[in-house]
Amino acid sequence: MIFQRRIPKWRLVLFVCDSVLIVGALLLVQIGLELSRSGLGGLGRFDARVLLPKMALILFVCQISMYLNGLYDYKSVQSRGLFVVNLLQAIGIAYIVLSLIYLVFKSVSMGHTACILGLPLILLFLFLWRSAYRRFLAAETFAERVLILGSAPLARALVQHIGEVKDCGYKVVAVVAEDNPGESFLQETRFEGSIVPLSGFPSILDSVPADRIVVALRDQRGKLPISSLLDCRFRGIRVEEARDLYEALTGKVAIEDLRPSWFIFSDGFVRNKFTLRVKRITDLVVAGLGLLLAAPLMGIIALLIKLDSKGPVFYTQDRVGEAWKDFTLYKFRSMVKDAEALGPQWAKDRDPRVTRVGRLIRKYRIDELPQLINVLKGDLSMVGPRPERRVFVTELAKEIPFYPQRLCVKPGVTGWAQIKFHYGASKDDTVEKLQYDLYYIKHMSLLFDLSILLDTIAVVLSGKGAK
Repeated sequence: MIFQRRIPKWRLVLFVCDSVLIVGALLLVQIGLELSRSGLGGLGRFDARVLLPKMALILFVCQISMYLNGLYDYKSVQSRGLFVVNLLQAIGIAYIVLSLIYLVFKSVSMGHTACILGLPLILLFLFLWRSAYRRFLAAETFAERVLILGSAPLARALVQHIGEVKDCGYKVVAVVAEDNPGESFLQETRFEGSIVPLSGFPSILDSVPADRIVVALRDQRGKLPISSLLDCRFRGIRVEEARDLYEALTGKVAIEDLRPSWFIFSDGFVRNKFTLRVKRITDLVVAGLGLLLAAPLMGIIALLIKLDSKGPVFYTQDRVGEAWKDFTLYKFRSMVKDAEALGPQWAKDRDPRVTRVGRLIRKYRIDELPQLINVLKGDLSMVGPRPERRVFVTELAKEIPFYPQRLCVKPGVTGWAQIKFHYGASKDDTVEKLQYDLYYIKHMSLLFDLSILLDTIAVVLSGKGAK
């Protein structure tokens, strides 16, 4: 298992088409320039070996900038106005980055004129294509039709998620509710499709065809229509557990009513010595380079902290790491001195204990830069579950099922839960983050780590998730 982070198929289509349009715009500009200079004879001077690497560089910078500006997150670009702002920002940043690269490496440039003409054309192509793409998704013409068998909480969660994320590739066409006639389901999810009682399955398939049946019964004992589902399988209709589809769509493991046997027999949770060694080498390289590059910024932050409030520059705290081992965590101090004089407390929105400089460095996660020292020491990995204090870990391990299992891997400076969910401020938030942590542990891989590091850059630049 190298990489199991699921990417919606229509998002892949979006990425491929964006790439084709960017390259196409650059080719059109280059052809236009050659025609204007030398007429039709100029086309014979195209040298693909020289041109393609230059276009590949522009494509790479544009795609990274678009990704970091949220243009591949459906929820962040549902508003046309927000999409236009993000697109202009992404292409503008790409232009600045390319200009800096060309100043140092002039040989990789396609030429000043080509860039001046190419980027506006890229903007136009992407705007027209993305507008058509939004209408295409709204039509749900090629979405896979899903029938949900059952009305357990997971069924509600799936209906809400699929309804919100239009590019997930699915459309819920019907729900077979265990409670008749499913009024509570309608009220909670605002589902507009067909809802029938359990006795109406599988006759509903004649009037509402489905490509996939997702089983989400509260209790399958004595209720699961084995014969009907077997018939559906032989008719080519896919049948799967709601928990599996939920995991694939949301990137988290639903732990409600989850039995230990699921972990025991589930795919995933596979790690080998080679992967762990490469992960450690990657940690050392990234942390070493990070400290070297961030040294000037860390010096400025240290000075600002001393000027802003009384107390030390660094804040140290004991945390629980892999296999319940304690270690000392390093951070820039972002709270007033003696912030926990009354005992350990959860972080809160607009926490009054946070200083002015602390609020800034928390917003952009700069307070966590000293944790790179922990990575070099081996206490942390660059990617992993967030390390917590023993007093909280002991309490949560008693109250939340499977919470101790997150301690089977080394904690991280960043992680899947950190980029997908805000700082935990309650037990409910901790449960939510645990579901992401378990997904990461199940699918942990080098490529997954790299994608999380890239997402972390986007989170840091946007200032999301801070308290």
